[in-house]
Amino acid sequence: MKENSNNSKNTEANKGNVNIPTVSIVIATYNREKFIGEAIDSALAQTYFDWEIIVIDGASEDNTHRVVESYVTRESRIRYMMIEKNLSKAAAYNKGLELARGRYIAPLDSDDIWLDKDKLKKQVEFLDANPDYAMLGGGIMHIEVNSKPIKKVLFPIYDSLIRNIILQYNPFAQSTLLYRKSAARECGGYSTDYKICDDYDLWLKIGTKHKFTNIPQVLTGYRIHNGNITKTKRLTVAREILEIVRKYSKNYPRSYLGIIKAYLRILLSYVRT
Repeated sequence: MKENSNNSKNTEANKGNVNIPTVSIVIATYNREKFIGEAIDSALAQTYFDWEIIVIDGASEDNTHRVVESYVTRESRIRYMMIEKNLSKAAAYNKGLELARGRYIAPLDSDDIWLDKDKLKKQVEFLDANPDYAMLGGGIMHIEVNSKPIKKVLFPIYDSLIRNIILQYNPFAQSTLLYRKSAARECGGYSTDYKICDDYDLWLKIGTKHKFTNIPQVLTGYRIHNGNITKTKRLTVAREILEIVRKYSKNYPRSYLGIIKAYLRILLSYVRT
């Protein structure tokens, strides 16, 4: 892989230690042979060069391993770990946190892609300049299975506004984020108590001790899989959200609105087909 012109500048940000990357890109995957190559390509296309990629595979049964290994043979900064079957997504990301050498973590779901080639550059510069912030996200573009764009979604920017609404809905899309590894670790990482909303729980934990924000630009393509949201899954999500909102009701304002909305989600999950 050809080094770009940003390599020397980004290495300086790591205080001269070329063996320790600034950013650890963590990709948790399971049976994503159709999409993971595109996800990795979007990371390789970043103008920011001081990173490593850690792929945690929950024992995929398709050809995901062959796709990833084809990249590993070409790029020494990619590490691939196949772990036991049925490992939850939260546990996979926690394994990534454990293995990560960078001071910043960039989670990337294996069916998503980074659309902004300057994503990491912008985010590293912001977190380096703002030590009171622990997490920085951005906007998403909903994309179809074939990567065709559907619609753009931007999230609140200001920490104070995010705190006012975060118990009503999740204003962070995981694949847009860059967060401090130290902040995630001090919070205990992703909770394996939740099947789906483990990321939402982590953002709320981080926010109890640190500030967070979003870039008002689209950073990531968030892939929509038609037919994947079943009634059972909607109900699980709704119940987990209610539990999480209750848990953090004393840490954020307007918790009553979050609780009301959580109950409405549960009700709607029963009536929707």
